[in-house]
Amino acid sequence: MAAVVVLVVLIETTIVWHFSSQRTTVIVQFLPIFGTWVALTGSLTAYLLWTEYKVTGRLMFASLSGAYAFASLTAVLQLASFPGVFAPNGLLGAGSQSSLWIWVFWHCGFPALVTTALAFRMRRVSESQVGVGRYSVVGALALAAGFGVVAIAGKTHLPEIVSATGSYARLQMSPASVLVLSISLVALWAQIMVTRLRSMLDLWLAVVLFADLGDVILTLIGGARFSVGWYAAKAASMVSSSVVLGMLMHETNRLYRALNESHQELMASSQRDGLTGVFNRSYLDAELDKLIAIADGRRRPFSVLLIDVDHFKSYNDTCGHLAGDEALKQVAHTLSIATNKYGGFAARFGGEEFVVVLPGHSSKAAMSVAEDIRERVASLPSTSQCSAPITVSIGHAAWTSIFDKSPKGILGAADAGLYRAKASGRNRVIDIEADMSGISEKYMPPAQTH
Repeated sequence: MAAVVVLVVLIETTIVWHFSSQRTTVIVQFLPIFGTWVALTGSLTAYLLWTEYKVTGRLMFASLSGAYAFASLTAVLQLASFPGVFAPNGLLGAGSQSSLWIWVFWHCGFPALVTTALAFRMRRVSESQVGVGRYSVVGALALAAGFGVVAIAGKTHLPEIVSATGSYARLQMSPASVLVLSISLVALWAQIMVTRLRSMLDLWLAVVLFADLGDVILTLIGGARFSVGWYAAKAASMVSSSVVLGMLMHETNRLYRALNESHQELMASSQRDGLTGVFNRSYLDAELDKLIAIADGRRRPFSVLLIDVDHFKSYNDTCGHLAGDEALKQVAHTLSIATNKYGGFAARFGGEEFVVVLPGHSSKAAMSVAEDIRERVASLPSTSQCSAPITVSIGHAAWTSIFDKSPKGILGAADAGLYRAKASGRNRVIDIEADMSGISEKYMPPAQTH
């Protein structure tokens, strides 16, 4: 993108070169538009650079903020003093020479201040010393105001560089033009050589200085106000004042996106159990509250399975805690496969206990899911650390069949079913409602249980 901007400025300068001095239509409204554009973009850039300075403590940003504040104020002063915009000879007691001299001071001061910022490139201040950066901004504003006073109050003492017809052929031959052109060239050269364009800001500041140089060249070859070169120079100046602002806004947007992505990742990681990767207890509690609120309003059923790894303490004692951790991971992975297939989610309830929540599942459908989970776990291969089998006991409770319609109530009902499953020999699934009703609504393995 930077190359495109440079190419556009270069093409503009090349095309305009041969007929730059040709007079064209006087568009009086163009000056207020131009001045407002440069002043606003310069002020916004100065503010964003100052914000960057306060965050990083890098004095370079404070110095650059001062440079843009300088450009913004001089643009306002030039607009106010330009003949025919607000008054025949300009406001503030300006004369016919004042606005062009302000342009000279502007295009000497801005690139010089940008180059000065290079001296502070590696310097940082602590948070307690951040106030020293104000001197850069205040000093730059004072310099701009001082130049304005010289150009306006000293109108009779400064050399005449513009004629009554608006021609500034005298400027082309004066030392002032050599000074402006030299400072612009040196500033661009220094920016490239010192920074090697390593960062985005380095690159776009070089583009700024290139566009500023284009402004100087087009103004000088234009030779008069409202010539083709003069209008083209103002366009280059608008580019020069805007590109760093665009870069900073783009970077701010990128940082916000990165921050949002980091926030989402942090939220996701905070909802997951560190060992097994399934959701944690906090997520479970929050989701149960939501599901109950939905179920109350829409009468939408959901079921809860409370799952316990059978004889897990003995498994740990026999195979070791590392093998126990691996077993929990295998069970959690099995639950994740099941929830991906049937819907809902799995969460670690604590220790070797897990919960599977199945929104939209009736008791019969949930019991079928529970049996599928039990069979999948029972068929898990032995781990490399231990050959002992892994089985689970599962208690089921449906929201529609419990009296206490709260997270505590449905978890308590599922826990009662789990207790019955463990008391009945483990490695089985029991629906607490059916069990208490005396109905054989339970699943158990055909072989001997563990």
